[in-house]
Amino acid sequence: MTKLDDYVVKEHLLPFLGGFMVLTVIMILDRVFDLLDLFLRKGIKFLIVLKVFLYSLPFIFALTIPMAVLIATLMAFGRLSQDFEILAMKSFGISLKRILLGPIVFGFLIFVLMSIFNNTVLPESNHRLKNLLIDIHEKKPTAQIREGVFTNIENFLIYVRRKNERTSEIKDVMIQQVLPDGRVRTIFAKKGRLVSDTNKLVFVLENGEIHETEGAKQEQYRIVKFKEQVISVPVNYKLIMHERQYRGDREMSASQLYERIVGLKNEIKRFGKTDPGKVKFMKKRISQLWVEIHKKFSIPFAAIAFILMGAPIAVMTRKSGFSAAFGFSFLLFMFYYIFLVGGEELADRAIIPPLVAMWFPNILFIGIGLYLLKREEKV
Repeated sequence: MTKLDDYVVKEHLLPFLGGFMVLTVIMILDRVFDLLDLFLRKGIKFLIVLKVFLYSLPFIFALTIPMAVLIATLMAFGRLSQDFEILAMKSFGISLKRILLGPIVFGFLIFVLMSIFNNTVLPESNHRLKNLLIDIHEKKPTAQIREGVFTNIENFLIYVRRKNERTSEIKDVMIQQVLPDGRVRTIFAKKGRLVSDTNKLVFVLENGEIHETEGAKQEQYRIVKFKEQVISVPVNYKLIMHERQYRGDREMSASQLYERIVGLKNEIKRFGKTDPGKVKFMKKRISQLWVEIHKKFSIPFAAIAFILMGAPIAVMTRKSGFSAAFGFSFLLFMFYYIFLVGGEELADRAIIPPLVAMWFPNILFIGIGLYLLKREEKV
């Protein structure tokens, strides 16, 4: 790289770091409230909450690093244009396309590093985060019961209007149980408490009623009042242990996802036309897996697309401040995000190809950027 390229790239570095830090803090703040809820209300130990936070960071970095490139491009080229340095370079016969060479190399480096990151660090951190959250439910199963929400566990439907996360005291409780013979037993209680056990949730209820039907045709209705009643709800931890071994789509690298695609294709060959419904489901599942593969590369590649689009916009507007760059960036991020999420939804349903869905926002931004570059060079 020449001195010109070094100079332009250096103009990007500080805005890139600043944008990365600001965007990361914004996304962390959204996560902090959930973490404080675990620590303050649910009584989870601080070190465990800290682990949840650390395992959440790679996902945040995967988004904020490409986004920070756009802020850096808008600030760097806005400053160069505002101080007439772009005009001076053009007077020496240096085109804007040539000025962009250094930043494009910088963006390509971001693309390579983030692609590696998305295939190594990110899947593993997502997997460990999921396992840690499962551990939290194991060690504190009462966390599964949330106030104001119907919770379905085995053949029990549970509703608690009020719950103290630290003391596990509960108020206005309704527990509906489907009995082995098909009858429904409903238990109401004004208050009680939750007790954790190895493989069950124990409700110690006070001042309540038990409502259930009796008889061969359930023609009788019985109400039993009680001062204290103990209800045990079994928790299937065997299923939880099975989930520990299984990796979701976002917990696998591209090679692992592709292996799963190959396995599904073999299943389709095996079933052939004998089970059209299952074949249709597996084809949709293959499309979802391809979406995750393309996403691991398309989002990092957005760094290059942002540079090509951001540079001519900054030169035309001649705005160099962080607030202006962040404002423009926010609008472009929203535009990019709408296309990305919309495309992902359509590809998950196998309506459009995953390749088109995940790469269309980049192609669109690059196309607009090249058009603006061509227009700017005519000025």
